[in-house]
Amino acid sequence: MNTSLQIIKNGLLLCLFALLLAYFKGPSLLYGSLSFILIATYHLATDQRFSAEQLADSGLMTLHLAIYLLLCTLLIWATTGHEESHYWIIYFLPIVVAGTNLTLLHTLATCLFSSLFYLALIPNAIWSDPVNRAEDLPEFLISCTTFFIVGILMHGFSEQHRRQLKQQKHLNDLLLDNRNALQNSLRKLEEAEENLRRTDRLAALGEMSAGLAHEIRNPLGIIASSAQLLQNHINPTDSGQLDLLDVIREESTRLNDLVTTFLRFGRPGEPQLKSYQLENLIDKTVEQLRPVAEQHQVALTFSPAHPTTTVYVDADMIQQLLLNLLLNAIEACSEQGNVVIHALKKDNQAHIIVTDNGEGIAKEVLPTIFNPFFTTKDGGTGLGLATAHNIAQSHGGDIHVTSQPGHGSRFVVTLPLETH
Repeated sequence: MNTSLQIIKNGLLLCLFALLLAYFKGPSLLYGSLSFILIATYHLATDQRFSAEQLADSGLMTLHLAIYLLLCTLLIWATTGHEESHYWIIYFLPIVVAGTNLTLLHTLATCLFSSLFYLALIPNAIWSDPVNRAEDLPEFLISCTTFFIVGILMHGFSEQHRRQLKQQKHLNDLLLDNRNALQNSLRKLEEAEENLRRTDRLAALGEMSAGLAHEIRNPLGIIASSAQLLQNHINPTDSGQLDLLDVIREESTRLNDLVTTFLRFGRPGEPQLKSYQLENLIDKTVEQLRPVAEQHQVALTFSPAHPTTTVYVDADMIQQLLLNLLLNAIEACSEQGNVVIHALKKDNQAHIIVTDNGEGIAKEVLPTIFNPFFTTKDGGTGLGLATAHNIAQSHGGDIHVTSQPGHGSRFVVTLPLETH
């Protein structure tokens, strides 16, 4: 029951108890006081013990009201002599309890039984005397009528209060749902704004990288060509000079590969979409990297989806994405590590899940791992994960990562399924 309604009910009942206590006098003092204490104790104990669900149980409430009626009858019987008991008003107690907790039918039944018990306890001396019966019968009927009036009023007040509470709960639920929806919208808006800012930064960095790489590639080609020409004018027996030329050629090649990576990141181009079996693309990439995994003593395992998953992608770009993720996972593992790739369908998307048990990623750097040029590896370019993220988004997908330092990482790539 609602707290305010409970306070009103208990307030009325305490006033009733105080009124009854004021009437205790004469020989009925002992029996009346004991009966009153018994009723008050039972009421206060059950009022605090029963939950709202228990009070809604009509069977339990029927037993509860029956005990009330018996206790009230005991009080009136203990204080009835040759005249009517002054404590007949105690029958309002079960009537109030029924009116505030049960249906109108149960309330009327309680009023009826209270009236019958009340009339049954009126001394025979009053009923046998025609004069007394004629004088007191209207008073008895008024008392019984009052039982029904109080019961109906209490039930009507309680029903109105319950409807208001139900409406209030409904409004509170709507308000809570709207608040949650607003919070979700704000969160999505913040994510969209962050993605937009990140896209702008990536676009600017990409243009800068592409322009810088293009400017570097021209003199780099001249250096490589000059080294090749210089080899023809060096004494073949001079091993020191030949070694230096080898260093120049190797470093020129490495720098050219790095420039090519910058150009690919800066100007990735539009994906050429075709229909492929995702499992075939993953299996091909896994077989390419298996020697690398064996060199690092890392177990590389692929669990394909059943049935197979058809996707609409650029095969070269997706394989580049997988190479970057798997190389990153292999390098994160120590010897005897494990890298597992799962493929599955979920929520109308293809999911590629790459899990490793490597060193994991620190929580503070986790939001920045897809930023270009960010790396924690010695000699790394910081473009592997950034390129993978760009490829996923260019296909209408995304990459999400969860990681726990010391326990490994989990990358989830989502890609759209083939559309017909």
